[in-house]
Amino acid sequence: MRRYADHWLLVLLLLLVFPLPARAEETVQARIDEAPEYGVVRLASGVYDEAIVLSKPLTLEGIGEVTIRSCRKSPVIAIYGRHVVFKNIRVVQCGDAPDMPAIYVTGHDHTIDGVRVLTNQQGVKLDHAHHTTIVHCAVQGEKNGNGIDLWESTQNVIHYTAIERVKDGIYMENSHNNVLSGNHIDNARYGIHVMFSNRIVLRHNISEKNIAGAMVMGTEQTIVEQNVFTRNHQHVHSQGLLLYDAKKTKVRNNRIATNRIGMYVERAHDNEFTGNDVSYNFIGMQWNESSNNHVSDNSFIGNVYDGQAVRSADNVIVRNYWDAASKLDVTGKGESAIPYRMDPFFLALTTRIPEYQLFFHSPGMIVLQKLLRSPDEQVLTDDAPLIEPPTATKDDPSQPTILLYVISAGMIIGSLTGFIKGRKRA
Repeated sequence: MRRYADHWLLVLLLLLVFPLPARAEETVQARIDEAPEYGVVRLASGVYDEAIVLSKPLTLEGIGEVTIRSCRKSPVIAIYGRHVVFKNIRVVQCGDAPDMPAIYVTGHDHTIDGVRVLTNQQGVKLDHAHHTTIVHCAVQGEKNGNGIDLWESTQNVIHYTAIERVKDGIYMENSHNNVLSGNHIDNARYGIHVMFSNRIVLRHNISEKNIAGAMVMGTEQTIVEQNVFTRNHQHVHSQGLLLYDAKKTKVRNNRIATNRIGMYVERAHDNEFTGNDVSYNFIGMQWNESSNNHVSDNSFIGNVYDGQAVRSADNVIVRNYWDAASKLDVTGKGESAIPYRMDPFFLALTTRIPEYQLFFHSPGMIVLQKLLRSPDEQVLTDDAPLIEPPTATKDDPSQPTILLYVISAGMIIGSLTGFIKGRKRA
């Protein structure tokens, strides 16, 4: 009898030292299902291999290093209903189903806070989601899907979120009254992509090293302010900001620097461009079929070409600072009496014959440009350019200037190569 007692004592000790694995019903999903509405489920550090559905008001929070991972053909996290809080958890989506989001959200008044997403496809999908906040998150992809995708989702806030290596950083379509602030997006196609969405606020975002910093299309009454669109020059059509089919939109106090084209504006009407720093781009701004826009109090410094326009009449361009303009203040108001005419003659010429870039700003080319003036519909003119920049932004002889020198040197080397090859063939 004592022998049996010793055996049971040994089994008890083994169970205390090496507990049995958790039962299948004690999954994260089981804990969520058992929790009451507005309850809190906290996960200890570890890796949880399962897909989760949150469909009632509840908080799911990670304590420590928590990872939820799934390779299924469904979202890793699916959020429905209302008042779901999902925070401090790492989400890994390793499936290969096209356009499958790591986190799917619908309903209203949800919060996603402090979540890091690693995804093979989409990051976060907001589908008919409203009054939802995404804050202090990170999304890293494989350029197969968008970082955060909004479809018919309104009055959401996305801020302080880092997004990289995705198709489009933040994409929204038919989604009105959303606020994007304080986000950082890099190595995407379009950092921010707005389609057919009105009254959007883009504020304090940094979008860099993308094909385009921001593409804002089919919008009305949108505000684009205090953003940084820089180093978007990876493609021949790269822009810092592209504004297409926009109306009554305000673009103000942005830093738009070292892009191939700083601002590209097409079929845009009744918009305001004020207080922007447009510097060290290949082309400062390019306009096409746009009218009744107001452009004032901007700084254009260090651009290879300040501007070009095609079929863009009746725009008010006044009181901007152009470092290439001739300046003569005869009234003491800080305005030059000499209008600044941005003739795209040299740009058009070098587009047809790239080797002519070798003669950039040469005296003969300047004389030729004055003799062969471009048609007025292709020329942007500031009738009262400023003597000094309207803001504290001055010519900064740092990395942007170095980059401009590198671009110019590349243009000259390419022109010389073409010139020498042409002579050899002759």
